[in-house]
Amino acid sequence: MLRVILLLSKAVLRDTRLRRNMMLWLMAVALLMLFFGSWLLSDDWARKHYALYFLYWAFCLWITLTAVLLAVFDMLVIRATGRAMRRQIEEDIAHIDEKTKGERE
Repeated sequence: MLRVILLLSKAVLRDTRLRRNMMLWLMAVALLMLFFGSWLLSDDWARKHYALYFLYWAFCLWITLTAVLLAVFDMLVIRATGRAMRRQIEEDIAHIDEKTKGERE
């Protein structure tokens, strides 16, 4: 079971489209939980069932943190890709400059 979870986690982290869809759905679920939790869960119910109340909000927090961490990871991947592309462009420009410098002399 752990192996399946690890493989699915790797798939989500490696595939940009899947990662962004996961962020979208996780944030939608978290917002719905926030709305329904603040609307339906009364103070009396929270006092009677404090463990369930805590678990509900802990689960909402967990979903939100998962989406935020995926977003941070996505930003880091975008920055790393941009840096790699910039390096590649600089190398290409340097290579072209070397070719044209030899032709000028």
